[in-house]
Amino acid sequence: MDERKIVFSTPVMTNAGRTEFHRPLSACTVPPISLRGDLSKVRKVIDAYHREAIGTGFNLDEIDDPVSTLLFLNEIAVKGADSGKEDRPVGNIGILSIDHPRIVEFIASKQMRRDMLWKFNISVNTPESFWLAVENDTRWTLRNGDVVYARELFQLMAQSAHTCADPGIVFMERISRDNPVPAGGVYYGIAPCAEVGLVPGETCQFGYINIGAFCHNKSIDLDGIKQATESMVRALDNCLEISIGAFSVRISAEVVVGRRKIGVGVCGLADALIRLGIPYASDRGREFARDVVAFINYHSKLTSHVLAKERGSFGAMSALFGCKYTEEPDFLSVKYGNVNTQWVSALEWKKLGSLIKSSRLLRNSSTTALPPTGRSALVIDASTGVEPIFSIIHPDKMSLLPVVKEILGTDEEQEQAIFEKGRLDDSCDEEMRILLRTSTEIHPNDHMLMVAALQLVVDESVSKTINLPQDATVELVEHIYKQAYSLNLKGVTMYRDGSSRFQPRKL
Repeated sequence: MDERKIVFSTPVMTNAGRTEFHRPLSACTVPPISLRGDLSKVRKVIDAYHREAIGTGFNLDEIDDPVSTLLFLNEIAVKGADSGKEDRPVGNIGILSIDHPRIVEFIASKQMRRDMLWKFNISVNTPESFWLAVENDTRWTLRNGDVVYARELFQLMAQSAHTCADPGIVFMERISRDNPVPAGGVYYGIAPCAEVGLVPGETCQFGYINIGAFCHNKSIDLDGIKQATESMVRALDNCLEISIGAFSVRISAEVVVGRRKIGVGVCGLADALIRLGIPYASDRGREFARDVVAFINYHSKLTSHVLAKERGSFGAMSALFGCKYTEEPDFLSVKYGNVNTQWVSALEWKKLGSLIKSSRLLRNSSTTALPPTGRSALVIDASTGVEPIFSIIHPDKMSLLPVVKEILGTDEEQEQAIFEKGRLDDSCDEEMRILLRTSTEIHPNDHMLMVAALQLVVDESVSKTINLPQDATVELVEHIYKQAYSLNLKGVTMYRDGSSRFQPRKL
């Protein structure tokens, strides 16, 4: 951390060692409560999680009036943020299935309340059958028997997202398909940024490898990344141990013992690509990102296997049924070995899978996820998550980004001129302009293809926003959502520049 090669999620940095009694170090959860029950108890549980710096995700399918419940949950979040009792801003999400009788109201819920302060993202859960209905322009039957046209629902989602960036789309069928231990619970919801599926009460601890810190002079230090991954797995498992003894909601402790999910993620991808001279929006850029995340994934699991020799496996590893690591032949090699990557071979995945299956030794049921790292990356001056750079100007608005200054090699006078213009000047050649393209200068297709490349090599999901310029059309949003389905992604969110009056900064 001193060398800025890794950084933990903000709950770890917020809670570790700050109080006399241990606090959980988890980032997010799906609260194990019924929203149809006593709402005072619902508020108490949510407040407890939020005060422990844990974001919350909710599945609203069981609710007759999901929008009213969403507004109630948002009120809890807003009041909690204003209470002075929460040490960090926490994310929240509500999801609803596309066949719910009140789905139209849900889709439009934020669009109709644009001036309201929202502490919630919303997403619509869409199964394969819905997309077939959209493609064929056929009718779609809601849960109560009402019939609508699927394409009209789809167009409403795109129009609302164009206006206010919500709803996103989530594919719970795909997320649940990759649940490695159904014996440990069925995925019911997702984290606020959709990077992991969660069973009720489950939480996850995140930490990030700063890929950019390992790239210099157009070369990458793979040994350093391997060592950082090994340290991060052990550190996150230590975080789990602390959390287990500290949750105020005890069901979370029980679920964590059974699954022991951790999320080794990355930040600094854009920095790495710039230092390597590889454009983000290129086949080479996507291949590098895929290869390095596959490398981290492999070594995270190898380390988790070694750690299990010392500490024992996660609880559901001993289940007679419902553990894919021990039940399915070549689970890891089928999932990852068929992806052609530079630094991990299919044979290595096969050997590791066989070793885990025969020994039943694996400390963590999942080891990799790709959260957004929005605040954590800023702590170490790294680009966020797997995003391209948003601007050549540093967020402090006082200088150019360090990686931009580094790659331009300009003198102070030239730097000041570029900083004042807020863009590269005429002295920069076309190759440099392509290398330093910002998020809204990159075509949405290239954003989507990056997500698709990374989804192949990560346990959980990829949290990445498809950033659009202000003049993007509704038809482009429709294209993005259709592409997410066709690329076999697990979810997608987009943001059109200027579509929220609460936007923190110009993209």
